[in-house]
Amino acid sequence: MTSVADNRSKPRSLASLWLLIGIFALPLMAAWLFYLNPQWLPTGRTNNGTLITPPRPVESLILQTAEGTPFDWQTLQDMWSMTLVSEGGCDAACIEALIKVRQIRRATAANRQRIARVLILLPDADGRLTTPNLEGLEGTQLLIADKHQRTAVESLFPLQLSEQAIPIFLIDPRGDLMMVHDTTINTSKQILQDLEKLLKASQSWAKGGQYGHQ
Repeated sequence: MTSVADNRSKPRSLASLWLLIGIFALPLMAAWLFYLNPQWLPTGRTNNGTLITPPRPVESLILQTAEGTPFDWQTLQDMWSMTLVSEGGCDAACIEALIKVRQIRRATAANRQRIARVLILLPDADGRLTTPNLEGLEGTQLLIADKHQRTAVESLFPLQLSEQAIPIFLIDPRGDLMMVHDTTINTSKQILQDLEKLLKASQSWAKGGQYGHQ
């Protein structure tokens, strides 16, 4: 025969179980919510770059590869994409920024397999565009926007941060533009710090391993 004391102990045991589940689950749920909604982070956060709030999806942007084939944004799924945007071509300052991006990616060690390097080229005001020589920068995904996509690119990417700035944009593994670094303010070390934090926060959500360049 079950005693009254035994019957009373069952609800208490279940309450304790749910309390333990809540203690372990809440931090994971909070991390996931902040990852999906970085604008909810407190203003005292320590990121060096500027968060773009709300994040801007890039999948609607119609671009072509250097070979002239339509680019599929799904090829960058699960990757953090360090992205530059240049007009008319890629001058010496643009090449220098691409070298910086390559160095930052290498500094992430094994995590570099989860990082893509992207250069988006826009035609200039006269519709001219020169494809750059990216010798030594193999692995950079070169994407080209035609004149009809110029307005879309300019509205999506905040290109003019400060005088002489060459912004480095971060597109997250879900395909959202979520952070930008002004290279006249942020050093390579600061950009790397932000990137390492993001890689750590998303390590259980991004598959990676799809970008094999060294």
